[in-house]
Amino acid sequence: MDFSGALLKVKNANKILLVSHYDCDGLCSAKILSDALKKENKEIKIKIAKEISSEIIEEVEKEFEEGNFELIIFSDLGSGYLSLLPKDKEIVILDHHVPEKVEVPKNIIQVNPCLEDKELCGAGVCYLFVSELGKNEELIDYAVVGSIGDHQIDICENKKVKELAEKIGRLKTEPGLNIFGHVNRPIHETLSRANFFPLNGHSEVVQFLSELDIELHHNGKIKSYYDLSEDEKKKLSLEIIKERISNNIEEPANIFSSIYILTNQPREFMDALEFSTIFNSFGRLEKYEEVFEMLDGNMDILTEVRREYGRKLSGYLAWAERNMKKFPQTENILFIHAKDKVDENMIGTIASILINGTIDKKVVVGLAHAEDGVKLSTRSKMPGIDLDEIVSRICGKLGGGGGGHKEAAGGKIEKGKEEEFIELFGKEIDG
Repeated sequence: MDFSGALLKVKNANKILLVSHYDCDGLCSAKILSDALKKENKEIKIKIAKEISSEIIEEVEKEFEEGNFELIIFSDLGSGYLSLLPKDKEIVILDHHVPEKVEVPKNIIQVNPCLEDKELCGAGVCYLFVSELGKNEELIDYAVVGSIGDHQIDICENKKVKELAEKIGRLKTEPGLNIFGHVNRPIHETLSRANFFPLNGHSEVVQFLSELDIELHHNGKIKSYYDLSEDEKKKLSLEIIKERISNNIEEPANIFSSIYILTNQPREFMDALEFSTIFNSFGRLEKYEEVFEMLDGNMDILTEVRREYGRKLSGYLAWAERNMKKFPQTENILFIHAKDKVDENMIGTIASILINGTIDKKVVVGLAHAEDGVKLSTRSKMPGIDLDEIVSRICGKLGGGGGGHKEAAGGKIEKGKEEEFIELFGKEIDG
């Protein structure tokens, strides 16, 4: 990717308005750019947006004029809405979403791996950019986390960034159990929630661990998986496989996964997967200023947000489980028609959890009411379909808009057009 034009625009600007997406990848992009630009003595302001719309562009233009900014950088968004962006302001786009098929205005420098048929998350694009701006090796942590947030860490150029992080000692990748919370969550809690583990409840898991002579307590706290010795980890893995076999569950393929440890981060942020969910929780709760306060060391905010996010997410999941039989379904698709029962910011998270859980559908679609329409979030495990193209086309046909990636895409349509979307989407996927 050629960053020369973008570098020139940045070097010639002293006051920069940074507009970034509200998900993990977008927040990581904003962190990378803001830290690097501050090193260059640039005056910056960060604006986080859920999407690009005419209303958002009006807000951006107003802030640009009021703040006497000289440049706008759009990170992890912008390419899909080139025709909406201002024509009279200097703009740099560092994005990885499929660009709108229009001629790029002369005031815009766009850097996007899609233009070279490559895949790289937004934070990865931003990291490569700041690598040419100055010495910013430590910011590769956020490129790794952004790629995990977008489920791309081992895909194409993201894998190269991951390998670079390993080479310079910022990342350690190791095999381990496929659980969530390797570093910061008690081992008995993570095991009791694991899909591959046949025992239920904390007491059964604790008893299982005690029979393996795995001491749960260390320095006054319950151990996490990360705290176990290598021998304990090996013993635990072997005994889990034995337990599955005794319960007639012989396929061990989903037991193991890669663990990504950020070696220079504080313990709260060492587990890159867990770190990505922290970013997402702040974004979904629209705690945009607070996320940067947390990154500057305010851990009290992290505790508060975790509690609020966990409470809301548990409530929405419980509602979805109770109403599962009422949702429209086809052979391959589950439509979570939530209306106003699930926050629009969290419908995508619900879709992701369900498709990676116990349901037998290959595609999950979430629909939730927003102030200006219906928010759509789609997730797929079906080979050969491109949700970015499908969602974009159907939403456009219904007077809305959308896009994203092959396996995950979002959109927005008018209220009252949900049934039409469901019908069109169903025909597209099931034929």
